[in-house]
Amino acid sequence: MTFYHGSPVADLTELKPSLSEHGKPYIYFARSPLVALLYAVKPVPKPFSFYPYGFDGDGNVVYSEYFEDAFKKLYKGKVGYLYECDNLNNIEQPTQINCAYTCTENVKIDRVIKISDLYEYFVKRMELGLFKIKSFNNISQKEMSFVMQDIKNTVEKYDLKNNPNNPMFIFINEHFPTVI
Repeated sequence: MTFYHGSPVADLTELKPSLSEHGKPYIYFARSPLVALLYAVKPVPKPFSFYPYGFDGDGNVVYSEYFEDAFKKLYKGKVGYLYECDNLNNIEQPTQINCAYTCTENVKIDRVIKISDLYEYFVKRMELGLFKIKSFNNISQKEMSFVMQDIKNTVEKYDLKNNPNNPMFIFINEHFPTVI
């Protein structure tokens, strides 16, 4: 069984556990190459994350744009690497993402695919019906209110208003200025 790991880092031969938002050093994997490649872009550094995706009724990945042209702004022109690892041992599923797995041990990489422009790669998958973008204009007020509250909670939890040089503060201030 193949597991996928997306990264902006080239030339890896082994994956090693690192800081995670779940409190333990993990390597994250996905059973879906599309999900893994979403993580090849790091909009904000750990312990923060910004990966607003889910799945439709057919199991296709749907990226929700919580600001205008979010996907294009974050992924266009970015290089990513899809690392493939076979037959993982000691994997767990500590997240609520149905295709996501973690490992706490170093893992040898079996294969790698370089994606020269992640945005163009995902556009091709959209044309094949394998990936969707829910545009900013199609986000419901209820969903947007939930997202804005979550962002406000992050600002408060990490005291970001008093840390204007923090990369997460900069990201929020640029894309969600009404929260700050």
